[in-house]
Amino acid sequence: MLSRKKKESSKSNELLKNKIIVPILIAFIFGSILSYVVIQPQVNSLKTNEDVLESQISFLENRITELKIKESELAQSQTIVNDLQSQATSNELENESMSQKISSLNNELNVLENQLQDNKIQLSDSILRAEISESELSKLNSRLDYITVTIEKFENDKLLLVELRKEIPSSRNEAHDHWGRVKGIAVVSNPTLGPKIDKVISMIDAYYDWLDDQPGVNSTDTEFFNWIVEGNISGAINYTAEIGQFQNDALLAVIIRMDAAISIIS
Repeated sequence: MLSRKKKESSKSNELLKNKIIVPILIAFIFGSILSYVVIQPQVNSLKTNEDVLESQISFLENRITELKIKESELAQSQTIVNDLQSQATSNELENESMSQKISSLNNELNVLENQLQDNKIQLSDSILRAEISESELSKLNSRLDYITVTIEKFENDKLLLVELRKEIPSSRNEAHDHWGRVKGIAVVSNPTLGPKIDKVISMIDAYYDWLDDQPGVNSTDTEFFNWIVEGNISGAINYTAEIGQFQNDALLAVIIRMDAAISIIS
């Protein structure tokens, strides 16, 4: 009898446990399903947002790098522009100084040429009238020949000075014509000027090619910077500097001849 009661009590307890556990399991399963249905989309959404944010961060980092590069290029461009502006100002001052120097030399050359002409006439008259030895006569004739040649050179030097005062040509064809004409005059004044004017002529096409590639008003800083760099690499940017160097060499050649002529008539 006791055994039967125990069994019935045990079954009763088992049923009670089942009644408690089953709802809990059902609630847990339902909660898990609900969590997956409700929370998982949010998790996916957060993951998507995370990917988007990482992509945006990467884009911004790349953009910052690009901006830093552009900032560096802009700073270099500004430095180059400042140098070019300084060079342009310097060139204007040098051109003005060169023009004044050429004008002064031309006046001195005319005076000196007139003196040589007078000296030549006097020397010719002295040779005709003087009763001197053959050796002395030979010296006078040599001096007369030197004065005659110097006067002829002065005529060519004056043509060279006229050409040197002219503005630098603005077009490729004009530049070739101008410097070709200057070369023909310069080598007569002094043959050593030939290679120097050849250097100027050799840079004409590179210079005007570079000018033709100049970026427009709507170009970027990078395009302008690359154009300046290309001018430095090709040497085109030094075209005007080479012209200035040739002008100085040509003037020096004329001055040396003038000094030599002064020593003759002194």
